[in-house]
Amino acid sequence: MENALLSKTHKRIITTLLFILEQKAENIEHMINQPAENASYTINQDLDEKEKEALLKTCSDLKQTIHQIAEELDLSKRQIGQSQYISTIQSQMWEYISDAFSDKLKGYGNQVVSNAKQIDPFIKELSDRIEKLSL
Repeated sequence: MENALLSKTHKRIITTLLFILEQKAENIEHMINQPAENASYTINQDLDEKEKEALLKTCSDLKQTIHQIAEELDLSKRQIGQSQYISTIQSQMWEYISDAFSDKLKGYGNQVVSNAKQIDPFIKELSDRIEKLSL
C-alpha cells in the first residue's frame, strides 16, 4: 500500500489499535497457559485441550495478521520503555480507583454513601500502593 494514503494521525491511530489488540491476544494466551488464582478472582479452567489449542491458534493468527497489517501500512513499531509502560498502567489504575472513594459513591445512592466511609481506608491504602508504582 502506498505510504501517502495514511496521514501521520491515521498511522498513529492504527498503530495504537494494533498495539491494544496484540496486548489483548497476549492476555488471552497468558490466561490459557497460566490460569490465575488471585485474591480478587480465579479463572476457572473450563476449556478442554481442543478449545485451548484452537484459541491459541486464533491468537497466533491474530498477531500474525497484526504484523502483516503493520508491514503493509508501513507502520513503525512502537518503542516503549518499561517505565513509560508502567506509568500508563498506573494512570489507568488511578482512573479506576478515583471513583471508589465515598465522596464519589454518592451518585449511587444514599445507603451506599452512609456505609461507604468504611471503604475509604481500603481505597486509600490501594491508592498509596498504586502511587508507589511511580519511579
